[in-house]
Amino acid sequence: MSDKKQKKPIGKPIKALIFLAVIAVIIAAVFLIGSLGNRTSATLDIEQAQILIDDTFAALPKSVAKSAILLSEMTEIKVDSVNYGNEKDIILGCTYNTVNISKAVSESKESLFDRAYGFYMDNASEGKKTNAMKVMLEVDDIINSALENAEPLTGNVDIYVYQMNDGSLSVYLSDETVNTCFGGILDAKKMINEVTEIEYNGETVSIANLNTIRTGISDCIALKNYDTSKPNTGTPLMQWWADMSDEFRRNFIVNDQWKYLAKGLLTTIEITFLALLIGVVIGFLVAIIRVTNSKTGKLNILSSICQVYISIIRGTPVMVQLLIIYFVLLLPIGIEKFPAAVLCFGLNSGAYVSEIVRGGIMSVDNGQTEAGRSLGFNYAQTMLYIVIPQAFKAVLPALANEFITLLKESSVAFYIGVADLTQGGLKIRSITYSNFMPLIAVAVIYLIVVLGLTKLVSLLEKRLQKGDR
Repeated sequence: MSDKKQKKPIGKPIKALIFLAVIAVIIAAVFLIGSLGNRTSATLDIEQAQILIDDTFAALPKSVAKSAILLSEMTEIKVDSVNYGNEKDIILGCTYNTVNISKAVSESKESLFDRAYGFYMDNASEGKKTNAMKVMLEVDDIINSALENAEPLTGNVDIYVYQMNDGSLSVYLSDETVNTCFGGILDAKKMINEVTEIEYNGETVSIANLNTIRTGISDCIALKNYDTSKPNTGTPLMQWWADMSDEFRRNFIVNDQWKYLAKGLLTTIEITFLALLIGVVIGFLVAIIRVTNSKTGKLNILSSICQVYISIIRGTPVMVQLLIIYFVLLLPIGIEKFPAAVLCFGLNSGAYVSEIVRGGIMSVDNGQTEAGRSLGFNYAQTMLYIVIPQAFKAVLPALANEFITLLKESSVAFYIGVADLTQGGLKIRSITYSNFMPLIAVAVIYLIVVLGLTKLVSLLEKRLQKGDR
């Protein structure tokens, strides 16, 4: 015997961890190299930066929003310093001088809505249509007067300029930057849009459904649409990662939309589990009836009914079965969607389970039946205590695979409005108008669940094989 110890082979989990570590190092290196070469090549002096800022801010107010134009004229942004960042960005240290429009609107809010509502009701009584533009022209002078008497505001703010991939420079205006530089203009708009009740002629009046009034008042201080998303100036890989991260956040993180998938997955598992229980019960009954008929010649009528049932279920698509069971049979008598889906998939699964179980029973040697009869068991006792336990052990892996198949087939439940996993993905898609991320997420979740169940089936089969040995 050799004195040298044999080296133990590296296990699969260790190899997997090493592989993942190598991939992580490569990705980190790519991102690091990309960030090191991501400084801007453009240069700006203070005078050039000032021109860029003046042009950008002058273009923000709408041409018809007189109060916003007045606020813009009363606002001064002075560039004090120019610094360079590591994301193709130029950081402009600025001083702003403006007026407190948020406070001005708050103090004149009552008169604004009183005038706007009175104007709206006068036109309505005369049969005239009132749009937001007419409301804006009616109340604009009130905000103008409030701005002329508003308290001044001054402070410091950093404004970022990014060099785009085509070499141009773009001023990045976040909501926070715009709100700060224009004296709380976004706070003022939010305040206006949150008003649902006003006092008019001594009475409390609801304007919750009168969006025309709120829109008309907020349009007085409206700015042109500006992009509040941070410009993506990284390498192609970094841009792709940023886009995917933003898409993920928009589809799943915002408003906790991931809960649609979580609740849908739970519903899918519930439908699958309950349907499988129904399918197993029906499958065993149908299989026993057909086997009994085959071996004894009894139960002819029941066997014929079972054959028709199996032929119909196996010969028609599960989606058509679902639509017929819910809309034709159950909806008229008031049965809800969830039990309809469970019943449909249970009946569908029962047909396939019956064939699996029948094959398992037929695979048990006839000598087992004869041995049971020699022990004094009747036919039913022989089937219950001797044949079915052996058949069940033989078909258990196949039944587990039927569970996996049923899980995937249940995805059509959304056709009748069941809030399953597929419906959860479609719900997110309808909110975000994004096709890629919600549908891929649904597919990945199904894949993970199926792979997990497949692994369990594999372990079950190995366990049964050890028992056979």
